[in-house]
Amino acid sequence: MVTRKTAALATAVVVVACAAWVYAGRSGPAATAGPQQATDTAELSARLPFYPVLHAPSERQWRIAEAERRLAIRCMAAHGHRYTPAEIPRPGTADADHPLPFGLESPTTATATASPGPTASEQRESKAFLAALYGPDDRRISARGRTIKVSWPAEGCQAEAEKRLLGSERLRWLRTTIRLGEGEQQARKDLDRDPAFRAADVRWARCMRAAGVETDDPVNLLDSLPRDTDFATNPVAKADLRCKSDTGYLRTAYARLAVVQRAWLDAHPATLATWRSLMQRQDGVARDVLG
Repeated sequence: MVTRKTAALATAVVVVACAAWVYAGRSGPAATAGPQQATDTAELSARLPFYPVLHAPSERQWRIAEAERRLAIRCMAAHGHRYTPAEIPRPGTADADHPLPFGLESPTTATATASPGPTASEQRESKAFLAALYGPDDRRISARGRTIKVSWPAEGCQAEAEKRLLGSERLRWLRTTIRLGEGEQQARKDLDRDPAFRAADVRWARCMRAAGVETDDPVNLLDSLPRDTDFATNPVAKADLRCKSDTGYLRTAYARLAVVQRAWLDAHPATLATWRSLMQRQDGVARDVLG
């Protein structure tokens, strides 16, 4: 079940929850930071068909989130509550972290951090405040994919803000974002059957064995390293990066993943069409809200 978040985060949480299954819980650096390899892989990630749907920050996403935030604030004020969720940052190159479907990509790869805690206005608030924001606990809507079920407030100011943006399509939006997240997960699984990618895996693993590291999966290798690992000095991490560079692993892996992702999206045109339609609808309402 998705836990309570600030209204500004709303439906974006669903996408993140789905997409996060595919990766090692860490993110790559923005395209402007770190060594050349970090720049190259950020560019390769940005070319993936799922990237603009699930990961790329955009002005449209900002407008939708900011409109939802302002609507929730106004609604709470009408109920006699002062609600001050964090401001929504405008998109920029600093925000352009990308997931890591193939493990470590550079010495500047970021370790995962804990989910942000509640904003100041949401700490130690009264039951009346929470009821106004999220509605009764027993009044929720649910959407289920093949491997995940999401529960979301059906009433309260957060729900009212979403209804303003989506009308009667909230449940359809939840289902669509879940389906896309599962689609990205499935594409990564399908990649393991791709001959060119499997050959790249074999070359990388052979190089790692020559470096004294027994492993056959770079994602599991990254996940096995402590969260406070200094990738620039850790010998295993250094061997991983060197082998990926020497074998051209990441370029092959990203190129083949792009093909597999496109195949999934081409096989599910209605899902992507629904996402685009509902994003356009939300953006139109958001523009009106923001003036």
